[in-house]
Amino acid sequence: MKPPLCVDLDGTLLRTDLLFESLLLALRRRPWVLLFLPFWMAAGRSSLKRRLAAIAGDALDVDTLPVTDELVDYLRAEKAEGRRIELVSASDGALVAKVAVRFGDLFDHVEGSDGATNLKGATKAEAIAARHPDGFVYAGDSTADDAVWKRAAGAIVVNDAVSRRATIERLAPIEAEFGAAVNLPRGLRSAMRLHQWAKNGLIFLPLLLTSAYSEPGIVLAAVAAFLGFSLAASGTYLLNDLFDLVADRGHPTKSRRALASGRLPVAVGLVAAPALVAIGLILAAVAGTGAVACLAVYLALTLAYSFGVKSMAVVDVVVLGALFTLRLYAGHTLVDGGTPVWLLGFSMFLFTSLALVKRLVEVRGLEARGLEAVPGRGYRAGDSGFVETFGITASVASVVIFMIYLAIEPAHARRLSDPGWLWVVPLMLGFWLPRVWLLARRGQVHDDPVVFALKDPPSLLLGAAALLAILVAA
Repeated sequence: MKPPLCVDLDGTLLRTDLLFESLLLALRRRPWVLLFLPFWMAAGRSSLKRRLAAIAGDALDVDTLPVTDELVDYLRAEKAEGRRIELVSASDGALVAKVAVRFGDLFDHVEGSDGATNLKGATKAEAIAARHPDGFVYAGDSTADDAVWKRAAGAIVVNDAVSRRATIERLAPIEAEFGAAVNLPRGLRSAMRLHQWAKNGLIFLPLLLTSAYSEPGIVLAAVAAFLGFSLAASGTYLLNDLFDLVADRGHPTKSRRALASGRLPVAVGLVAAPALVAIGLILAAVAGTGAVACLAVYLALTLAYSFGVKSMAVVDVVVLGALFTLRLYAGHTLVDGGTPVWLLGFSMFLFTSLALVKRLVEVRGLEARGLEAVPGRGYRAGDSGFVETFGITASVASVVIFMIYLAIEPAHARRLSDPGWLWVVPLMLGFWLPRVWLLARRGQVHDDPVVFALKDPPSLLLGAAALLAILVAA
């Protein structure tokens, strides 16, 4: 008979950590908890876990938490052969028991921290050894598990522990290994959505429309603003993903995001999000007071979006349109001559329309899966007709407004050498926008239309033609 197999939970059975999952849920339900964290930590890690678990409560959806599938398959096979399987974790016992229910009768014994004793490292090793004096095999992932492996008859290395296989093998014979170490740089790059930085190219548009790109100081300021908006936006993407974990894990494609899938630890996301925002604000301040003010408003709107606006139908897409327009306005604060209201109106309608493309894709996905609604969203199955009508109307309005802007804006004659070329821009948009809506209606645009445009050859060709026309006009 094989010795009992004791399995760690955080980072081993699960590709996440329940301490940070419960912290995140507690902060979302009661933001003022942040003020009490230092005092709770002073009372001990086990006490902290117990308090956070009590606040997180039923909000923790254990059924969608990412697991190490290969390890689960192995455990089920061992269980079928009569081996004793135990779940022993440093997470709070109430949450550990809740997770164990997900796996049915897989575990013969379930144990976690009790609010007084933190079941980790040497403490965990002592508890398991006392229960199994004749030996046990332990499956773990972290350096804290080394103390357990020293007392074990065998080791199963999982996820991050795979990279330390040689070290662990000196502590205990290795029975099996599963998963792979988290690649933090790759996971962080994915969560930052670097391809979305292309949206911040709007900051450079005013420089093209005013020929200000010939002034090195303004160009450097624009680059600083671009990097500031890009890094801060990446921070908000991380923040949004952190607060959307439950919804993303239940989504067919968003479940593959770095945080939702466990490819990036929640703890890293909690640190990286504010750090990126802070760096972004510093760079925007280097660009100028106007740019940093725009970024501050951008961040405020983004936070409002993450904490509630995204669940408000229509309002959500208008806010998304405003976020794009703020990028354009930030670029205008770097050049002389003021900001043309017509251009900002064009931007609001254009990007509200593109946000509605994304909503149409989501609503049609609901309808295809037979669902009524997605948690945290304001749209329901059956809303596709309204979304489509609203979006197409906004796209037409954006083209018309841009044409009016070209017809009545007197500054072009002073700023540009041949402003007539700018008429190519609404012409290209007049082709591109109907095409995007047609493809979205056919289900050929997946999620974000900006991402679609960056991968779609006709879209890239039309964009290049519009950009060339702007350069020739200047």
